[in-house]
Amino acid sequence: MNINQLPQGEQNATDFLNRIPIGNKIITIITIFVFLINSLFDQIFTYYFLNIPELVFHGFQLQRLFFTQFIEGFFGLILMPIFFIMNFSDLEKTLGSVVFLIDFFIKGFLVQIIFLILSLIIQNDSMPSYGLMNLFIVYLSLQCFANPEQLRTFCFFPCLVPSKYIPFIFVLFGFFMKHSIDPVAAIILALIEAKYFNFMIFRPTQQFIQTIENSIIFSSLKQRSDFHLINQDFQIGSSNQQEKPATKTQEFQGQGNQIGTSINFDNIVISDTEQFQQDYQK
Repeated sequence: MNINQLPQGEQNATDFLNRIPIGNKIITIITIFVFLINSLFDQIFTYYFLNIPELVFHGFQLQRLFFTQFIEGFFGLILMPIFFIMNFSDLEKTLGSVVFLIDFFIKGFLVQIIFLILSLIIQNDSMPSYGLMNLFIVYLSLQCFANPEQLRTFCFFPCLVPSKYIPFIFVLFGFFMKHSIDPVAAIILALIEAKYFNFMIFRPTQQFIQTIENSIIFSSLKQRSDFHLINQDFQIGSSNQQEKPATKTQEFQGQGNQIGTSINFDNIVISDTEQFQQDYQK
């Protein structure tokens, strides 16, 4: 059936789904799948993959560092994928779907490493770390730190708050909701990325990502309209970056500035972040 022959409501739903990038869809599908597995099989995924420092330190169960972010309760299952899609769909379109997915898992792993370090510092190895909220805090914090003085809405509340305060509000909210310090680990990672890695630790070459895009896993997905190919080289110090004028390659100084259509990644991150904030406020 031609999509134009569908009822208006179904066309709108189809258009909405088509606009969601495939990386965000994959994250949502995995989260739903994990929730269903836990519901049908007595929390079996949580039993093997929930990150509890004691089990990692003494049982060497390293698999808990990679998949614990997909463990959600009912309300988290409803809200967090929506928040991801609302805030980070444009990020995936800018980075490319493969880069976004790899970056997502790298950030998730690093958050868990920082969480383990914090658990050693406070001498509490029994509190768990889980959920998409940690990754949400990381990505949101990077947006806010790029434009700290810009006003933006806080969730669904009809008020504007300076961007620099919003990540810390979410950290406090997450701490009291989850009774864990993993939101603190998330914002620490964001601060490290913003200060020492110009807002992104994972900076692959375009050739490396294109090789992955052409692999068996992704080659069949490349023709989809929701799959976004890489269109830039993220390596710091690449020849393209060195050819740029100095005013376009300077590191972020904390005020947030809009940079036209430069293909330099350092600038694109800041410019793209501002676009996220404009889209979010709409």
